[in-house]
Amino acid sequence: MALLFGCGAEKPASEFTAIPVIDTHIHLYDTNRSEGVPWPPTTDKVLYRPVLSQHFDAICEANDVTATVIVEASDRVEDNQWALDLVKHNPERYLGLVGNLPIGTDEFSGLLNRFAKDKRFVGLRMRQRPGDEKFFTDAVWRDLQLLADEELTLDVLMSDFDLADVSMIAKRVPTLKILINHLTGLTITGEPADAKWSAAVKNAASHTNVHCKVSGIFQRSGQSPAPKELSYYAPIFKVIYDAFGEDRIIYGSNWPVTDRGGKYEEQLSIINEFFKPMGRTTLEKLYWKNASKFYDVELVVH
Repeated sequence: MALLFGCGAEKPASEFTAIPVIDTHIHLYDTNRSEGVPWPPTTDKVLYRPVLSQHFDAICEANDVTATVIVEASDRVEDNQWALDLVKHNPERYLGLVGNLPIGTDEFSGLLNRFAKDKRFVGLRMRQRPGDEKFFTDAVWRDLQLLADEELTLDVLMSDFDLADVSMIAKRVPTLKILINHLTGLTITGEPADAKWSAAVKNAASHTNVHCKVSGIFQRSGQSPAPKELSYYAPIFKVIYDAFGEDRIIYGSNWPVTDRGGKYEEQLSIINEFFKPMGRTTLEKLYWKNASKFYDVELVVH
C-alpha cells in the first residue's frame, strides 16, 4: 500500500509523490535456533515460527515500507549481536536495533560500550521491572544517564511501567531521548478517552524529550481479530496527537504481533486514514522524519 499524498486536479504533481516509511517497531527471531528463543512461547500458534529478515522484506515490498528499526525480543545479551548480524547484508533497510542490556548492573557499562561501537545500535528498551517499586536504584539512574551521555535512546514498553515513570525519567535525565511504546500501553476500547489517562499523557508530553509511538494498535485493542474501523481508535489517536504534536509522534507496526489482529496493511491503513487529513508535512514526520531524528538514522531513498 503506497502512502500517496494528494488528490484532486488542483494539486501540483509534487503532491502525488509517495511518502517514505520507516517502521520503527518490528521483531525478528528464529524459533529453529538450537538454543531456542525466550519469546514467543511455544504455545503461541500465531507467532511461534521463524520471523526473519526475508519475511519482513516481503512485508516491505507489499506495503511500500522503506526501512525499519528492529526492537529487541530477548533479554539474552548475545541476541543483540545475533540481530545485528542477521541484517548486516542490508543496512539501507535495517537501519538500527533497539537492544536489551541489563540496566542497573555492574556489566552494563562495558556491554553498552561494546554494542555502541556499532552505529546501528541506536538504544535500549526497558520492558522488565525487577524489584517493582525498588527498580529505580542509584545504579539504574547511573546507567540511564550513561545512555544519554552516549546519545543513545530509551524505548519504554509500558506493561511494567507507567506514564508517571516516564515523566520521572524525563525530568531526572532531561538529555535522554525517550520513546513510549504502543500508544502508552492503554487498552483501547472504542470509547472516549479516559480523562485521568489523558491528563497523564499530557503530563508526560510536557517533557520535550518524551516521544510516543503510534504502534501496536491491534495489540492494544485486546481483540483477535482486532477492529478495523478508524472510529474505534480515533479518540486515542487524538489525545496522543494533541499532546505530542506532529514533531514527537513516530510510526511503528509491532509486526509480527500485528498478525494476531489482522493484516499489516490494515493497521497501516487505519493510521493513515486518521493522519492523512493533517497534510503531507505531518505524514512525513510521522512516517520517517521524526524516526530519523530520534534514532539518528539516515534514510536512503532511491
